[in-house]
Amino acid sequence: MVQRFRSWRVCKPTLLVVSGEGQALFASYKPAQKKAGLAKNVGTRCSMVPLMFERILNVLWCLLGLATMVNAWSMGLTGKFGPESGLFPLICGAIITACGVGLIFKGSKEAAPNPAWPRAAALGRILGVVAGLIAMATTLPYLGFAVASSLTTFVLLQTVERSRLIESLIITVVSVVVVMLVFGRLLGMNLPRGPWGW
Repeated sequence: MVQRFRSWRVCKPTLLVVSGEGQALFASYKPAQKKAGLAKNVGTRCSMVPLMFERILNVLWCLLGLATMVNAWSMGLTGKFGPESGLFPLICGAIITACGVGLIFKGSKEAAPNPAWPRAAALGRILGVVAGLIAMATTLPYLGFAVASSLTTFVLLQTVERSRLIESLIITVVSVVVVMLVFGRLLGMNLPRGPWGW
């Protein structure tokens, strides 16, 4: 026989179990409170995962910016004829480092409860851009800036952006020519040249 009763002296539900031998066993329990506490603990642990990932990512941004600044410093900042090849990478590295430090000390104690992670298609585009930049950095000393940047831009427009052929050709030519005129001619920066001299 199982009976449930609540007395004015008892603050929480009490379960009375009477066995066949006449022995009584009292067991107090709080199922709702236990479930709520368990759910709260699980929710807290789950919310800490995106927050920890965000902090690690911010530290990586700072390290990337510092590495860019060190590499730019080794290339030289200014010379007799104006800015050298390392000036603008140094500025970009300083901006990346400042943004990373700002995100670290932002003071946000809670991360997004349900972060919107990129799906398969979006993740494929991100990886494609990263692979293209790595390929450009690898072939830049051998092919030169004009050829390496043209190939990378055209391939990314065709594979990642799915642009039309004519549109990809126009964007590639215009972007490469503008960059070479601004940085190579106006600012006097020494862009990497290939075996063809350009």
